[in-house]
Amino acid sequence: MAEVRLQIPDELLESFQKRLGTNVKATDIAKDAISLFNWAVGERASGRLILSSDQDGEKQTQVTMPRLDSVKTGT
Repeated sequence: MAEVRLQIPDELLESFQKRLGTNVKATDIAKDAISLFNWAVGERASGRLILSSDQDGEKQTQVTMPRLDSVKTGT
């Protein structure tokens, strides 16, 4: 198993904790981020786009980042 070490700015961690609760640890955030990215890569590999929308589903924005844009479809 690979070990990953991250440096998360204190301000960012505090921002997450304000939104998620003070008991949230940096390791929890990192695990969730990797899980979300794994899902997104799988979706892109299936040829799907990753979108964000308002609650009505009317205003949509495509989520893009270099690694997602480089995913090969059909894998």
